[in-house]
Amino acid sequence: MTQWYFWGDKQFADIYENIYIRTFVEDWFKIVQKISEEIKGGKIIDIGCGEGHTTKQILDRVKNKYICDLVEPNKKALISAKKFLKFENKIGNSYVNTLSTLRLKKQYDLVFTSHTNYYWAINEKGYRKQLIKILSFVKKGGKLMILTLPEKSDHYNIMLKQVYPKFNYSEYIANFYRKRGLNVRVKRFRMRMYVGDMVRNHHLFDLNNFYRFIHNTNKYPNKRLSERFRTKIRKFQKNGYLDFKDALLIVEKG
Repeated sequence: MTQWYFWGDKQFADIYENIYIRTFVEDWFKIVQKISEEIKGGKIIDIGCGEGHTTKQILDRVKNKYICDLVEPNKKALISAKKFLKFENKIGNSYVNTLSTLRLKKQYDLVFTSHTNYYWAINEKGYRKQLIKILSFVKKGGKLMILTLPEKSDHYNIMLKQVYPKFNYSEYIANFYRKRGLNVRVKRFRMRMYVGDMVRNHHLFDLNNFYRFIHNTNKYPNKRLSERFRTKIRKFQKNGYLDFKDALLIVEKG
């Protein structure tokens, strides 16, 4: 299981070390703050909480009373999240499920998910079913918030092959809900990631780990692919940074 030591004493596992040492921290906490400002308390559920660090950053900034349920398909990660969060945050029920397997009769004031929508379905028809399903967990007058990548992002620019289909993009999701008469607000953010060392460093260790992170794979690239990847990073980086961007979709269920 991946171990996470948030921003402090860093111990990294596999590709996720890139998130912690490369992310422009001020960018991320601006996003966290804006998300928390949208939460007015009440019953919350985080779908795909992982080991709970993003969840905590958000909940720590919520000023009103709340109780937050957790959903995470990785049982070990969910156990870690519950232990981590219950120390200071008000946590309710937890479910070892994906969105597609989750069965709930209750509804929430806020349903939230952060960068999990890429894994909901393998085709567009299945994906649309999950968009309808996640909205069904929102009570009347509540909100659905989805943090995800927009269509224009350096994340896509540097890929050697397309990993995520276009129906994963924030624009597709926003249009899907708007066509159903829902009010959708979109907050756009910078999400810079440092890559200057990989441009200058002729060794491949960090570059290959970053390749795995970008392409969502456990396989290492061969040297030819690594150098092609470095060339694309060099092309799109600015002052040593890529801008992955982030989009927060706020869907209001009237």
